[in-house]
Amino acid sequence: MKYKYLIFSLFLVLGIFFAGCTQQMNVDEIAKKMQEKYNNINTMEGNMIITLTVNGMTKTVEYNYAFKKPDKFYLENNDILIVSDGKTMYVYDKNRNEYMKTEISGENPYNPDYGKFIKNMLKLYDVKYLGEETYDNKKCYVLELISKKDPTIKIKMYVDENYWQPLKIESKDMTIEYKNVKFNVDIPDSKFIFTPPKDAELIGSGKVLTSTNIDEIQKEVNFKILVPKYTANLKLQSAKLVKQDINGEKFEMVNLIYGNMGDLNIIEMKDMGNQIDVGNKITLNNGVNATIFENNGYTSLTFSYNGVRVSIMSKLSKDEVIKIANSMIE
Repeated sequence: MKYKYLIFSLFLVLGIFFAGCTQQMNVDEIAKKMQEKYNNINTMEGNMIITLTVNGMTKTVEYNYAFKKPDKFYLENNDILIVSDGKTMYVYDKNRNEYMKTEISGENPYNPDYGKFIKNMLKLYDVKYLGEETYDNKKCYVLELISKKDPTIKIKMYVDENYWQPLKIESKDMTIEYKNVKFNVDIPDSKFIFTPPKDAELIGSGKVLTSTNIDEIQKEVNFKILVPKYTANLKLQSAKLVKQDINGEKFEMVNLIYGNMGDLNIIEMKDMGNQIDVGNKITLNNGVNATIFENNGYTSLTFSYNGVRVSIMSKLSKDEVIKIANSMIE
């Protein structure tokens, strides 16, 4: 299994998700109910189904799922087991009898807990009430969430009428479903502890660190992080590090996120010299070559400088993205 690409994909995917109403109930009341109920839920288990469409290809993966506040989770199917006790996360490939161990420091970006989404949805989205539907034999309020910053970003949410929790979340390219859900069930902590099967091989180790201090992240990586001097007045929300060593092959990735909606996303890693560039060629400061690509309102810009590969993605204008890139070049 290409573990580094699995972790990288989860990082991005879970980085994406991670709201009128009926005349008797307004949006604030729905959001308040959802938050109140979430605060009273300590455990949850059921089936999680993730359907993701990338480049026109759709793939669906289903897991047995368990979650225990604040940061324990468990995802398992016939091929893979992903489990975390909040401090250490394991990814176990059942077919190969191989596993990967990752230490977690700070917020875990892989944690599929939707509590933060509920807490911030009215801040980030305008909400329309679409009516009531039955989903997985449960009556649900159906809401449409429209991004306040980008109205083209829309999410459809099915909210359970009893527990006031989202059971289905649909966006353009991804759907997350929770089925056969049970709340506040007794889940022992041992559920979230991984004991390697007999003869299982530890093929690598890693670390995930989340901080609001780039200097803290810098101490953990073997390349100099390029920090933009210009960010279009967007403030740094978090700096994330994914660090892995798999069979002697080392991989480090830093993700800088600016703006309360992730308006500016910068990914950095060592330049391996074999990446494929897509887009139009441009020249940045000091003669640095770059490629820029615009699609669906996003601008992506990629360049290499001082041995570091940088990818910038933003809803900002092309000129602003170029200005940000130039501010990273001394």
